[in-house]
Order: sequence, then C-alpha cells, then structure tokens
Amino acid sequence: MKADKIVAAAAALVIAASVPAFAGCASRGADGRDGQDVSIYEIYEATNAARAEEGLSELTFLEFVSEYLSYDGTEAEQLVSLQTSINRSLLSAVSVSASFRVSATAPYIGSETVTSLGSGVIVELDKQAGDMYVVTNCHVVYDDSSLDSDISDNVDVYLYGMENTGDAIPAKVIGASVTYDIAVLSVEGSDIVKNSDAMAASWTGDENICVGQTVYAVGNGAGEGISATSGIVSVDSEYITVDMGSSSSDYREYRTIRTDVPIYSGNSGGALFDAGGNIAGIINSKTWYISSETDGREEPADNVTNAIPASVARRVAGSMIDRYEEDGKAHADVRRVLFGITVQAVSSRAVLDNDTNLVNIVETVEVAGVNIASLAWNKLRTGDFIKSVEVLSSDGTVKESVEVSRIFNVTDVILSVRAGDTVNFTVDRDGRETVVSFEDIPQSSYTVSD
Repeated sequence: MKADKIVAAAAALVIAASVPAFAGCASRGADGRDGQDVSIYEIYEATNAARAEEGLSELTFLEFVSEYLSYDGTEAEQLVSLQTSINRSLLSAVSVSASFRVSATAPYIGSETVTSLGSGVIVELDKQAGDMYVVTNCHVVYDDSSLDSDISDNVDVYLYGMENTGDAIPAKVIGASVTYDIAVLSVEGSDIVKNSDAMAASWTGDENICVGQTVYAVGNGAGEGISATSGIVSVDSEYITVDMGSSSSDYREYRTIRTDVPIYSGNSGGALFDAGGNIAGIINSKTWYISSETDGREEPADNVTNAIPASVARRVAGSMIDRYEEDGKAHADVRRVLFGITVQAVSSRAVLDNDTNLVNIVETVEVAGVNIASLAWNKLRTGDFIKSVEVLSSDGTVKESVEVSRIFNVTDVILSVRAGDTVNFTVDRDGRETVVSFEDIPQSSYTVSD
C-alpha cells in the first residue's frame, strides 16, 4: 500500500476482536447500585457464571435470562445472533500473503522481495476435495513495480487460528481487476482445508445498503492475524479515488459503501459482513486527509472506511470464476457486456418505508443516450425510464431480477450478463410500460477492462 494514496488502498482492520455492547437496563441488586445501566454483554458474562454455579448449565443463556431475570431477551437475542455471526465469519476469513520481486532500494543493487499482507474471504468451498475460491482486493496481489508479473505468482493464505503455525496454503490468482479492485484466488487439493472447520460465506442478496445498518469487518488487521471490528453504514454509496500505482500514479474511481468500522493495515480484501453474517462488501480503503497540524502530511481519518459493495464484488468475482472454469486460464482483467447506453438520474428523493421504518434514496433512472450500432441501438431509446432489469440464462432460468431505484442498479446487474443470456429491460416509454428484450447476447458484445 502506498502512503500517498488519496484513499489509502486498504490494508485494514482491527486490532482487537470485540462484540458490540447493546445497552440494557438491569438491576445489579446486591452490589448496592440498583438501577445502574449495564451492557447486555455484562449480563451475558454474569449469567454464564451463575448458570455454572447454580447447576443450571442445561439452560441456554436466553432461557436463563427469561426465567430468572424477567428480561424480555430482545437485546440478548441481538447479541447472541451477532456474536454467532461473527464467530462463523471467522471460519470464512483468511490472511493473504503475496510476494513480489522488485528493484533493491539504494544503496543496494539488484532485486529484493517485498510482501503484501492482506485479507480474503472464502466464497466457494469443497471440503472433500480441499478446494476453495477466495475473494480479495486486486491491490493485495498487484504491484506495478514488480520486476516480474504485476500479479503475484507467490501467494499463500492462512485459515483463522493457523496464521502463526506455519500452515501456509498455496493459492493461485485466477482473476484480477484493477478497475474493480477485486481478485479471486484458487486453492486446490489442500489437506489443511480438508481437515479444517473452514466454511464459505454467502453474499447478501440486497442490491441497496441502508444507512445505519450494523456491519462488521473480519480480516488480517495490521498483519497480525484475523480479528473483528464492528460499526454501522455511514453512507450507502459514494465514489472515492485511489492511486493504485506503486511505480507511477494510476488513479482509479470506485463506488463504495462508507462505514465507521475501524480498520487498519492488513485488512484489505477482507469481507464487510451484515449482522446476519452475509458479505455486504469487500473492504478496500481507509480515508486519509491532509492535516495542517502535521505540516501537510497525510493523516488517517477517524473510522472512515470504504468497501466495494457486494452487488459489484460478487458479480465481478463470479465472472472471474466462470471464465477460469471455461478455459482454465488466469486473467488479469474482467469481462463484461456493453449495451451502448448511458443513464442518468433525472430526480432523486429520500423515501421512508413505513413497513421497515428505513429511509432509502430513490432515483428516477433515464436512458440519456444510445450509441449508434451498439447492442441497444433501435431497441432502447433516449428518454426511456428504466424500471427493472432481468437476466435469464440460456435455459430460461432467472439469474437476476433487479428493481431499478438507483443508477448503479443498472450498471451492477449488467456485470452478471454472459454470452447466450437474455436480458429484459422493463421501461416506462411515453407513459406506457414496455419490455425491451435482448435475446442470446452475442460473444462479440463482450469487452474486457483491466
């Protein structure tokens, strides 16, 4: 990671694994401080001790709280659920080590080896075969100052609890994209994986993330091993600029989720999870600012963390895995279909969902232009309002069905389209709802970007 990145390409996570304390009121009784507020975590620890002392270990924590403390257990359920989610996520997390050969720094000549430490998350797993796919950031396995390939050919991953035991698992980069800052690692035939409790994490199915949503990060914080931190979503979607170059400037723009989850160097590529333990994003950066108090030097902002949204990361990673399984080759780019349209938001407003009490930003998304001779030429029209996008595989199975309430819903879902698929755009055209279909998407419509 370069110190001069506008948004420090992540290395990031936590120092100490911590479970958030949910505020709760309970009487401390005998300690003479009746009525003092305590956290539910304190209740959890105290009741576990009391159950053991009174021979009530057969009761669950929630049963004990309900029967002996007359406590409704709502916050306890939240705690236990979150604690369970975090612990399961530990088994999906890996530490990543990628080595590169670079020119030796003066006054030395020749070359030297540098190591990038980051994180990853298991997204597919075959325990019996010892195979798995791991998603991480491209910048964890990428260095444009390398004397060999920009993408490391010397990558190891470590399962939780095995970071310091020397149990390195060799991995291969099978896909990497600087444009999306996503890479996929493949592990094949690992006895360590076969004999572990490792598990694959699931992606969230949500296209949009809500502000205030509880999230937590699990990864190789400070390169010291897997740990966890938690917080909330601060901004549901924002664009950041990152300098991805090591030997020269290479500024890239990424759409990200902003959170207040504390992260530190080493957590790049680790998952940002929702409270249910689903992958909501891939941590990729921490915001820095120029401080006048430090003579213009960059300083990290307090708990301003960014993650590539799951709606982007899972589709890019899926494309990389599909391509690798098609031809058996690693690719340092990502393949996607171009329809030849530009879209714009002609209106935007905050809408309160009375059922969930959540506020969502809703945009009216319009086709702003159609390129001549493109896939969309003579099909979609300037002025069409896009209501939804559906993607069907060649056998007619629905792969994706996305209601369009934000511009990024369109660009995100298109990342899942493959040659041979059918794509249906439901649009409002001149006040009438119309379905515009693109059947059997041709191979020629594919483009690749690094």
